[in-house]
Amino acid sequence: MRSKSTWVLVFYVVATVLVGTVLTLATREVFGLFRVQDARLLGASFALSNLVGLSLALLIALYAAFLNLRARAFVEECIAELDKTAWPSWHETRAATLTVVIVSFIAALILGFFDSIFGWLSHHDFFLG
Repeated sequence: MRSKSTWVLVFYVVATVLVGTVLTLATREVFGLFRVQDARLLGASFALSNLVGLSLALLIALYAAFLNLRARAFVEECIAELDKTAWPSWHETRAATLTVVIVSFIAALILGFFDSIFGWLSHHDFFLG
């Protein structure tokens, strides 16, 4: 497994992108609510709301990563717990996936069979006499 700091960095980057996306959409809605012009900064796909949302997300990530020691300790503890987890091998994962696909197919056949029978019975008014 990669080093703990690599996984912590990956977590913060992914979290920043997700929070940035949400804050960008929220900022766009707030601009629309207060009729603030959402000026286009870098073409049609990057506007002022994008800049504000991504900047806020970056500030939140920097605060969580460097200033909030409890948040950083929590993330590092979660990564340490992932190291302790017994992950299945590739062979076990492939076998389990194949089992799920086969059982799902069998269940679909059984449900399709019952659906056909009840459809035929309903079509011939078997239940209504």
